[in-house]
Amino acid sequence: MTVEAFAKAVGGALIHITAASNLPLIQEYGLRPAARLAQLAGIDPHSIILRKDRECLSILDRTATLNHQLPIRHGLNAARKMLDGYTPEEWAKQLDERVFFWPKSQGLDFAKSVKADLPIHAFELDAKLFADLFWADIDLCPINSGNFTQGGANAPRGDWIYTPLSDGLEVFRSKRIKRGLKKWRDSIKEISVKRSIDPQTLVHLGGQTTL
Repeated sequence: MTVEAFAKAVGGALIHITAASNLPLIQEYGLRPAARLAQLAGIDPHSIILRKDRECLSILDRTATLNHQLPIRHGLNAARKMLDGYTPEEWAKQLDERVFFWPKSQGLDFAKSVKADLPIHAFELDAKLFADLFWADIDLCPINSGNFTQGGANAPRGDWIYTPLSDGLEVFRSKRIKRGLKKWRDSIKEISVKRSIDPQTLVHLGGQTTL
């Protein structure tokens, strides 16, 4: 497994989508998981789980608009059936401890659909540089791990749905086959890290908006 193979698998770049209003905060604090943003705002991270609205946090003289978690709330019955070792609340909490990215083509398509509802910035980051810097921190996922509606309602998941990049692409692609959940190999649908990315590193990775 090489950084080049990862970069090729995601189309050469990763996309991170955020509310346009978050740009000043990101320029000052970088990309941070929702739970860490809540802590910066002096709020208990547990109080924001399963949020039904895009919650706005005040952080000094900046604001942070968090995505809602309606894809879990609207699929609570499915979540209770599909989650392995988690309650929906616990799953929502672990999602808030991650920063999420999309492979380039999927991210751009998703951004176009979201911006009809919310002014956004879609950051494009160099995938090879990203893997070089965060090799030990990157998790790969074959689904939108926070969505329990539509197709996501029938997708089992637990900690095992996230495959460390360091395990290799072949381990990732065959994992659900070995669990008897699929008959064909997976492709990368989601990338996440359980850490913050500081503003200087974000600039180094590219950090330009694509939309």
